[in-house]
Amino acid sequence: MPDYFHYPHARPESTRGNCIIASYLVFGAGYTDILAKAGGFAVGQSVGTWIQVPGISGEMIDTRQARLIDVTPAGQDGDGPVFLIRVAFPRENFGDSFTTMLTSLLGNDVSTALRVRLTNIELDSLAVAQYPGPRQGIRELRELTGVHDRPLVLNMIKPCLGFTPEEGAKLFFETAKGGVDMVKDDELLASPSYNPVAKRVEAYLKAAKEAAAISGKETLYLPNISGTPRQLMENARCVIDLGIRACLVNFVFGGLDSLAELCAEFGDRLFVMAHYAGVGVMDWERGGIANSVFIGMLPRLAGAHAIMTMYPNRSDPATMYDFYRTVQAQTLPMGGMRPIVTTVGGGVTPINQAKIQEELGRDVVIGIGGAIQGHPLGTAIGADTAVRAVEATARGTSLEELAQNHEGMRVALESWGSRI
Repeated sequence: MPDYFHYPHARPESTRGNCIIASYLVFGAGYTDILAKAGGFAVGQSVGTWIQVPGISGEMIDTRQARLIDVTPAGQDGDGPVFLIRVAFPRENFGDSFTTMLTSLLGNDVSTALRVRLTNIELDSLAVAQYPGPRQGIRELRELTGVHDRPLVLNMIKPCLGFTPEEGAKLFFETAKGGVDMVKDDELLASPSYNPVAKRVEAYLKAAKEAAAISGKETLYLPNISGTPRQLMENARCVIDLGIRACLVNFVFGGLDSLAELCAEFGDRLFVMAHYAGVGVMDWERGGIANSVFIGMLPRLAGAHAIMTMYPNRSDPATMYDFYRTVQAQTLPMGGMRPIVTTVGGGVTPINQAKIQEELGRDVVIGIGGAIQGHPLGTAIGADTAVRAVEATARGTSLEELAQNHEGMRVALESWGSRI
């Protein structure tokens, strides 16, 4: 008969310091077996497996075994009750490796014990101190761009790929001429043979200088340096040597450990923006990893300075809730760790950016892509319209008032005013 009064069951007070507590929604278990199954999950994700094996010592159990510290009913679904469980893991089990951390939290015994969705991780004060977190933040980004009194405007060059560095530089020039603060590569464009990152950087930095002679400000370029772990580090060294001060990294498929090593080695010289591309396959209603963990807390722990975050469907309360929880994980105080700079993108226009400012304030990056390249009056006017709209909103001027003296804003309201 299962022993419900000793390990792996425990009170939170009995867990050792330097601990990470993971919260999960559990599906497919019932009231009669949840305590046994959840306890087996804690064992299987740490020292043991689904069946008793020799060689597990008392010291291993005392110092290395995860402990089930809470089981709470959390409603019903089609298969019966849903439970929220919390499991405490000694951080020493996975050291400095995010790969081992996620394997420990979600990778080993899930296939044989429980169907779970990782919804949160909590770090005690000792565990928090093991992660340096972001080395740069909104203050450093404002110094790089020279923008201090409003949200920053980020553009993503469209089309996503398929063009040469010279062709891309023309697109960059038009956007920068309009005065946009930052331009990044699309997450799909890394360093293909027809558009290698080094050649692209050279062409875009030249375009940035030429556009600055017209706009009066130099646009910050964030090249996508993603690739294999070796390529990532080589690309970082290359772009720094060419004069780049910020970059984009696809970290979901590239790996949190690669992101962490990049930030540790180059985070004082490169402002690192992490991109959420691929996170959708990690998160689903009854499994995977919640966005608040994967694009909220984890890149912050890894040391990224900013994180692209999908703008939600405002008519869907569930996606709004998920968005708020994710931004909380990026920004709420966590020991002495700095917040990560929230960067909102995906369907953002000069019009609906006002709602972003209302909810998130000024210390954010607002990503506007198609509404700049696809502005009916052209890219340069689209960029100028986006910047003017963000400026006007920050100082309390309505977009309708701005449109009275700004043709680009008037056309934007006519084109996208019904899509707020």
